[in-house]
Amino acid sequence: MTTVVIASYFEEEHIRRIREVDEGLNVLYREDLVPPPRWPGDHNGPEDWERSPKADEEFLAMLAEAEVLYDFPRGHLQDLTKSVPKLRWLQASMAGAGEVAQKAGLLEADVVVTTASGIYSNPLAEFALMAMLQHAKKLDRLRQEKAEKVWRQDFVDALEGKTLCIVGMGNIGRAIARRARPFGMRVVGVKRTVRDDDPARGYADELHTTEGLRDAVAEADYVAVALPGTPETRHLVDAAVVEAMKPGAYFLNVGRGAAVEEGALIRALQNGHLSGVALDVFEVEPLPEKSPLWEMENIIISPHATDMVPSLINPLQTDLFCENLRRYLAGEELINVLDKQLLY
Repeated sequence: MTTVVIASYFEEEHIRRIREVDEGLNVLYREDLVPPPRWPGDHNGPEDWERSPKADEEFLAMLAEAEVLYDFPRGHLQDLTKSVPKLRWLQASMAGAGEVAQKAGLLEADVVVTTASGIYSNPLAEFALMAMLQHAKKLDRLRQEKAEKVWRQDFVDALEGKTLCIVGMGNIGRAIARRARPFGMRVVGVKRTVRDDDPARGYADELHTTEGLRDAVAEADYVAVALPGTPETRHLVDAAVVEAMKPGAYFLNVGRGAAVEEGALIRALQNGHLSGVALDVFEVEPLPEKSPLWEMENIIISPHATDMVPSLINPLQTDLFCENLRRYLAGEELINVLDKQLLY
């Protein structure tokens, strides 16, 4: 019998679906031993939540039996390999699980880690399209003039005919491209490597490797970053890349904050080189109160939350986990296996 421990919150209907995957599963879950959700679909819970000593003892007893673990267990990240000695596979609830798996010591362990890549892509892509549309249609100006009861006719812009450079053509980047192209946008993609048979070719009019990043952003009206957080991507979008962007370009980041040199972005906003930015991620989170970004008018700030859609997340999480459970029990290849070298 395969013992599965659910280490973060799930509604009962989803726990029932997981149990129904196979009668040979022993699924252990106690709602009182995992962080309570702040909203439906939340797997993190309040930052200050912790178990009582007795509850933690009971939780550790569950972990000790787990062959399969859903999510990284709160309070036992640093000692995960010791606390879950029978662990063979961990399914993360986040797409960018590489950094967390590294902290948990799983990169050196004989444990398969799978991510939730793809679960959050569509909401993030919608955020990107929303930001570009509000920029093109000058929504901030319209709102201000409405508040001031000003009737002033002026021109707006369109996405049609504009060039969008997407840095990172994974699930999120491809989801942005799928939505941008029907608006008549030309899509230029940037990724680590480009092959002749690269599936990303079906989403972009052009593909560049990261070595050609400056040339790719130089022709773009909009630049969207959808990179994972790895040592290789840290500050990939640095001051030189920001300076290479077309004057008046609009910038978005829905990947990881560490991929962008935030100071260079702030300077480009202050001197008018960029016409605006939309950020869901930041180098330091929460964004410090002293950050100049808070005071800027031409910026959208989302607190790393634009992908938190209660109606979608847990049903999709359950679909993925159940499919991977079936594959695991059948000895088949799992979906979204973390590359422990690339960290995504």
